[in-house]
Parts: sequence; C-alpha cells; structure tokens
Amino acid sequence: MRSPIRSLLLVSALFAAPAVVGVGVTLTAAVADAALPQTKKIAVVDLSRVLLETTQGKSAKKDLEKAVAKSSAKLERKAADLQKNYEDLQAKAGMLSRAELGKRQQDLMAAEQELQQLYSEAQDDLAKKEGLLMEKIYKNASNIVTQMAKDDGIQIVLVRSELTVLYANPQLDITNKVIVAYDKQFK
Repeated sequence: MRSPIRSLLLVSALFAAPAVVGVGVTLTAAVADAALPQTKKIAVVDLSRVLLETTQGKSAKKDLEKAVAKSSAKLERKAADLQKNYEDLQAKAGMLSRAELGKRQQDLMAAEQELQQLYSEAQDDLAKKEGLLMEKIYKNASNIVTQMAKDDGIQIVLVRSELTVLYANPQLDITNKVIVAYDKQFK
C-alpha cells in the first residue's frame, strides 16, 4: 500500500511540473524579447502620391505630357503622309509600269519601317525621361523621409502600395507631411 504522504508528494509533483514548464517558457520569451529591439514607431509613405502631388512631380508630369504630345504630333504627321502616299499609289497603280510600281511599293515599305523605328525611339526616349525625373523625385523624397524618421524617432518606414502593404492604420501614413516637406525644400 501506498502511504498518504507518498501519494500527496506524487500528486504535488504532477501539478508542479506544468508550473515549472510555464516558468521556463515565460523566461525564454522574456530573454528573447530583451534580445530584440522593440519597434516603437512605424510609418508608411505612398510614394506614388509623392511623385504626383509634389510641385516638382506635377511639373515633371506636365513636361512629360508636353513631350508626349510633341512626339505624337510628329508621328501622326508622318503616319498621315504615309497613308496619303499609300492611297495615291493605289489610285495610280494601274497607270504605272511594273518597275515603277515595285519601286514605289519598296519606298512605302521603307517609309513604314522608318515610322515604326521613330515610334520605338520616341517610346524609349519618353521612358528614359520619365525614369530620370521619377528617380530624382524618389531620391529627394527618400532623403526627406530618412530625415523625418530620424527627427520623429520612427524606426521603420514602409512604402505603401497594394503589393507591399495590405493594411496600415491611417494614423501611420506620413505621406502628406512628406509632400509638404518636399515642396518646402524643392520648389
């Protein structure tokens, strides 16, 4: 037979084991928390808004729109000339010799290839201009955000977009402050 004291000790040991394990888990969590720096402040910035809503961004957008309009007008004139020459050739095809018809068709094909080349060059040129302008604004905004983070004790600043941040409390958004600071610094 078991003695009542021995049974009491066995029951006490069974109930004490979870408490010891719980203390171990709590101590481990406390040590892990102490080893990691605590995140105190997080902010988000919508850089697409900064690019589009700053004075410099609006100016860059207008410049790009002007460049697109100028380029488009030039390409449209060339396309209209090509269409006119094509229609002219169709109208006169019956009256031209075989050799002359072949020569004009080759000239039209060369003009069409030239137009396609001009279109491609215009797209590349506009993409480069846009890239340079946006890179400049992004770099300036990045410097402003870095300084704001240092001044306000913000430890992490995330770029807000649908692909990177699914949700953020609107109070964390410093985009408006960045736009105002940007416009003050870069007029």
